[in-house]
Amino acid sequence: MVSALTILGESEMSAHHLSYGEMTDQIRARFTRPKETLRELYLRLVLNILVGNTDDHARNHAAFWDGDMLTLTPAYDIAPQVRAAHEANQAMIIANGDRRARLASCLNAAEKFLLREGEARDMITHVADVICRDWGHVCDEAGLPEVERRAFAGRQFFNA
Repeated sequence: MVSALTILGESEMSAHHLSYGEMTDQIRARFTRPKETLRELYLRLVLNILVGNTDDHARNHAAFWDGDMLTLTPAYDIAPQVRAAHEANQAMIIANGDRRARLASCLNAAEKFLLREGEARDMITHVADVICRDWGHVCDEAGLPEVERRAFAGRQFFNA
């Protein structure tokens, strides 16, 4: 397994300059099933924003290496962060120097993921619908008390 930091040929010292766009370039060039992988990475970006995970740095994206091609690993280390304000930034740049944790930033990046705007909007809606549909079940499974469910909703999850 290799991290996106390694795939992008960067060091920890330069990691703050890395972008999803650079990752999409590598996916198109070096990954198995690039179109599907780009869609999956886009869904993960949207999920990160909707659940308040701003810890999406290049060590938290990885791929399996088979000696020839790369294949995206399952998602990991998704940890919603407490927000002190309404604004948050992703660890990796989303598009055009913008790392703001906003769905509008995702839409601006859609082309790099080989998505048309309508497809990107549908994907955003799908992720939001799944979170809403499964919110109660996941909270029950985690044993999250009602007070904490309310604290998460609208702050880490679906922050304005």
